[in-house]
Amino acid sequence: MRIAALSDFHIGARAGMDEFRHDESAFLDKLARVVASHDRVVLVGDIWQTDHDLFTGPRAAARQLHRARSRLPRLTRALDRLDYVHGNHDFIARDELGAPSELQLDADGCRVLFIHGHQHDPVFARAYAAARAATWFTGRLRRAGLGPVAHYFEKKDVAIKHRRFGHAAGPYAAAAAALMRERGADFVVMGHTHVAHAHHLSEGTVINTGTCSAGRFTVVTIDTAARTATIADGPPA
Repeated sequence: MRIAALSDFHIGARAGMDEFRHDESAFLDKLARVVASHDRVVLVGDIWQTDHDLFTGPRAAARQLHRARSRLPRLTRALDRLDYVHGNHDFIARDELGAPSELQLDADGCRVLFIHGHQHDPVFARAYAAARAATWFTGRLRRAGLGPVAHYFEKKDVAIKHRRFGHAAGPYAAAAAALMRERGADFVVMGHTHVAHAHHLSEGTVINTGTCSAGRFTVVTIDTAARTATIADGPPA
């Protein structure tokens, strides 16, 4: 089985209030090529940006989710046909859409576990309120027309976190190794960090899906028969 994994689209309720930055038709063409060349496609969280509202809480997040889905209806219909686990920025999809926090697929004697990865982010775990406040702040910057400033802060945050936590001895890899031992998984696929990479551990392989935000389109392919994982910057030709 060939399984594709994509994550971190960050589609918001309004253009300019998110980091998606794709034309809907062009993105749909790319996604169709991924779907046609794989047996399953899994969305590994943070597909929707639901926490940039002025107000916080489940009601505000649900409102943002449904506005985002209404904004790009053709893409929404295409995404609804795919497997989907929620992340931290679209956590409300658990209640509104029934999105699970993880997905396990077994094929060819190979087990692949998909989880967004925020559950193993040290900052998210230890300073949840501060992380939420930072997201709210970048939302306010975008609302004020300062999207490039918000992008700058988010890009710096990604680089710092990857340097501190994204290495093979870091918390994400350690969590993946534990999941492999507990679940008997050969691969653990995460998103969240926006940096695509793979670490081959003694327990198996942990691979990060990178992001499809800011105009990028990163695709991870797991071949369960060959037991290989590859990262591509763009859909198959």
